[in-house]
Amino acid sequence: MEHILYKLVYGGAAQRMYKRNGTNSRRISWLYLFLGGFLIGILAINIWKGTFFGEMDLLSAASLNRLKYLDINGNSFLAYILKERMGTLIVLCLLATTYVGTVTIAMYAAWMGMMAGVFLSMAAMRYGLRGIFLILAGVLPQYLLLVPAYIMLMNWCYQICTSLYYPHKVYEDGYGMKRQYYMKKVVQLFIIVMVVIIGSMVESYVNPILISRFLKIF
Repeated sequence: MEHILYKLVYGGAAQRMYKRNGTNSRRISWLYLFLGGFLIGILAINIWKGTFFGEMDLLSAASLNRLKYLDINGNSFLAYILKERMGTLIVLCLLATTYVGTVTIAMYAAWMGMMAGVFLSMAAMRYGLRGIFLILAGVLPQYLLLVPAYIMLMNWCYQICTSLYYPHKVYEDGYGMKRQYYMKKVVQLFIIVMVVIIGSMVESYVNPILISRFLKIF
């Protein structure tokens, strides 16, 4: 009887604590993967410096000068960005329904870290401290929305994969029925998609103005 009362009183709190700790642990793991990818990106720039600086026009003075006076069509740019972002989102969601869903999320976190390492290193090596500010100008303000959105997306994909293939790891108190659980996931995905769309709109209509003004004083 005491055991039953203990479970009734403390069981829900224990589950919520386990869930919070599990979520925090996942995000820390993704952060480590991102940082690992970031270091790989820095190493890649240093090892293949000749390729990046010679054969590629990445962040060169000529490309920045063209960008400074480029008249960007916001609607066309938005269509292009949405195609890329929604494509990535759909692929991650589909892979989340497979057995390799959790591995895909880990690889995605590492890949994003590697791309960040490549661009940040390239900008710093070309322009020094100004290059760091150039990257910041290129990602703000849209990434204030997109970073949380993609963290939520990774968490969503992880939970979908674990609910399908590792149900013993899923602790969703108050959602005993599968139908209710997956309805909750549909709502979460809708919110993620909306945030990504808003972030893409900011990137299409606001960021080009900011980066153009930044480049004129760069």
